[in-house]
Amino acid sequence: MIGRKALGKATALPQPVRDVYVWMNRNIGRLDPLPRSAPNFFVVGTQRGGTTSLFIYLLRHELVHGPRRAKGVHYFDTNYDKSVEWYVSNFPRTKDLNAQAAEHGVAPAVGEGAPYYLFSPVIPARIHAVNPEARIIAVLREPLDRAISHHNHEVKRGFETLALEDAFAGEEARLAGEVEKLKDDSSYISKPHIHHAYLSRGKYAEQVRRYFELFGRENVLVLDSAALSAEPEETVRRATDFLGLPPLIGIDYPRYNKREYDPIDPGIRERWGSVFAESNAELRELLGGGVISWLDQ
Repeated sequence: MIGRKALGKATALPQPVRDVYVWMNRNIGRLDPLPRSAPNFFVVGTQRGGTTSLFIYLLRHELVHGPRRAKGVHYFDTNYDKSVEWYVSNFPRTKDLNAQAAEHGVAPAVGEGAPYYLFSPVIPARIHAVNPEARIIAVLREPLDRAISHHNHEVKRGFETLALEDAFAGEEARLAGEVEKLKDDSSYISKPHIHHAYLSRGKYAEQVRRYFELFGRENVLVLDSAALSAEPEETVRRATDFLGLPPLIGIDYPRYNKREYDPIDPGIRERWGSVFAESNAELRELLGGGVISWLDQ
């Protein structure tokens, strides 16, 4: 949690001073010659599933550290042209982590996250190359609710002009060839794949399986977005247990990035809900029962 309090003060300063502050905050790790530690856990998604909320909750634990700004550095998706050294420079110094481990008798957790990390077909291997022993946390939301929320999110951000069902119907054409481009060119950034994969992002089975195969099932924790909303303390306790940390006690659990939108038209659920049936069945088999509430309904 480096620099968070100072940033709030800096925003009251004149713009040139703020620019210098931001540059220093982004580059101080590279100017510091002391070794730093790459993340040992990642909150990989899903988008509009509560990943920001979960990450902020975890950062309130004294033994959890994130990058200097936001919840993710976006090295593995939009900054992959930079070096691993640049990436690691965004995280705490190893000597500070070692001192904290000696004080508490527990190794601190260093993490970051981005919701695209789950959906991208190339990012799991990129993460594995940096830390093959990393622990992975995914938060899954009922896929049609997620798709509708995602569309609403992209409209609000100015990345979408199509109406909901037009965007759903046009998704396959928009994404045609994008996965191949991502696999063929490590510098390629696919805006359609990031912004317009409303239905595809909800087909979780293949996405989760990629992480199981690379990191091992024991190193991947799959959480239910609905449980995070309804029972946040218990759900966060599962995450801290998974990271080998003492429980987080005595905090509140506001929901971050929550947006209100019109109730779902039942006709939309009838027309599009079946799109996820095959993937949901595969996911249920992959995870077993009792993990995700909407799979068991």
